[in-house]
Amino acid sequence: MRGLSPRIGALRESPTRKIDELRERLRREKRDVILLSTGQPSIPPPREVREAMAELLKVDSMELYGYTPSQGIYETREAISEDLKKLGGLEVSPEQIVLTAGGQAAMFSTLAVLIEPGDEVVVMDPTYFGYRPLLEYFGAVVKTAGTRLEEGFQPEVEVLKSVVSRRTKAMIIVTPDNPTGRVLREDVARAIAELARDFDFWIVTDEAYKTLIYEGNHVYFYKLAPERTISINTFSKDPAIPGWRLGYVYGPAEVMPKIKLVNEEMVYCPPSFAQRLVALYLLSEARMRYIRDVVEIYRQKRDVAVSALRKYIPEAKFAVPAGSMFIFVDLSRYLNDSESFARDLLEKHGVAVVPGSYFSEYYKAAVRISFVTETPQRIDEGIRRIGEALNA
Repeated sequence: MRGLSPRIGALRESPTRKIDELRERLRREKRDVILLSTGQPSIPPPREVREAMAELLKVDSMELYGYTPSQGIYETREAISEDLKKLGGLEVSPEQIVLTAGGQAAMFSTLAVLIEPGDEVVVMDPTYFGYRPLLEYFGAVVKTAGTRLEEGFQPEVEVLKSVVSRRTKAMIIVTPDNPTGRVLREDVARAIAELARDFDFWIVTDEAYKTLIYEGNHVYFYKLAPERTISINTFSKDPAIPGWRLGYVYGPAEVMPKIKLVNEEMVYCPPSFAQRLVALYLLSEARMRYIRDVVEIYRQKRDVAVSALRKYIPEAKFAVPAGSMFIFVDLSRYLNDSESFARDLLEKHGVAVVPGSYFSEYYKAAVRISFVTETPQRIDEGIRRIGEALNA
């Protein structure tokens, strides 16, 4: 039998999927698991939007079930264009927007267009674990720029300058950050934009959490360096449809047709029903009210998690997240191996977290805690159990 492509060896099963499988086994065994691992929202889209969608389901037509243009329905791209103008004052035409089957497909399509074997790509440490396997699949040389908890995980400009070179093809930045919850400062963003111009590389910015900010403001790289910026987005977090798989990419007009072609070969077109719901949502009066309500609820949950960490794990080190859904907790005062700890925590104490080693070469004794999926009471109880496990 012929061998498989060596490229496939670069792809690894998502760490959270492993946790999900173990959690599912425990669920079948009728064991309760407190989910502090997943970045899945806990508040569904606004009721009036869902009701409007329900009315569309009653119509005898193929509108919700058929193929759409591979770039996405124009009305949905137009709604996204208007939303970017409302949120960030951006001028992005619908022609510069490509809808994809989720943020992961957006990232895959973008990297497929940009990266050739041997290209250097800079990522932060810690950073989202989904980038490295894709970069290695496309043959990139991954360079890491370390960030420090003591500095709130803000990238240090001098460190970035020491990592980039004339061989750098792209730098990937997620803000607000997964896993640390850091919101990038504008002065840091401006410095990165200048580096991109000086060294002629792409800024690939992951904006999955751009509306989930508790303190500070989201920096749009497209404002700072529109000719060098490609932005990855998802509707998995806002308006909470991760299972409906819809995301989008926007960037320079000359690049987007290439991303559209790659995405077309992968999925042909994004899910039609998700596109229709997003158009209804973005154009609804409920859109901004929903975000304000969600941010306030998640802020309260974040504060519960912070208080519980200080109460039950007093020697834990962390930066209070200014955005996203996560707290990245350094447990080095208690342990060395977060992966084995996370496995035992789930098996013996019924709490799911994600090991820090999935995000970082340095913070291998950390865990990522999500504070959005569970109720405040279960968040407190889950962190209490983590403290109990650490002191067992």
